Amino acid sequence: MTPAIVVRTANEADAVGLLALRQQVFAETDYMLWEPAEFKDTVADEAARIARLNTTANSRFLVAMADDQPVGFCGVMGGGVNRLRHSASLALGVLKSQWGRGVGYALLNEAVAHSAQAGITRLELTVHTTNVRAICLYLRVGFEVEGLRRRSLRVRGDYVDEYLMSRLNEV
Repeated sequence: MTPAIVVRTANEADAVGLLALRQQVFAETDYMLWEPAEFKDTVADEAARIARLNTTANSRFLVAMADDQPVGFCGVMGGGVNRLRHSASLALGVLKSQWGRGVGYALLNEAVAHSAQAGITRLELTVHTTNVRAICLYLRVGFEVEGLRRRSLRVRGDYVDEYLMSRLNEV
């Protein structure tokens, strides 16, 4: 039997597990922004990130748990200036072993619910144009392709295009 996925707001005590999760996710796939060798954050850095995001009304750091182990994360980073406080960017990561189990879907639904409660009317993210699995997930949750960011990343020496996707919440 596969364990149930529980999504909740992360807390500073999750820093050790979340740091290890992020390091593993960065090593497992080329779809993330960070390369494994350049991600040098410490447990204190991770705890500070969690605290910073969770003490800002339009931000949140979410964690997906299975068997009391972190298997996915979603950072909701709200704008810091008045003209952007209605908007937040998302960063989602899920362990490769958990792909297809609904972890990303559960994290995104919680991010959408948080954003509605926090008065966020725009969520946005970027995704590699070749990451069909993630694109389908984002479309399923109500995101739309808004634009193409040509050669926005360089991965293993090759340029990668990204879609800019957004989801608008009702006012």
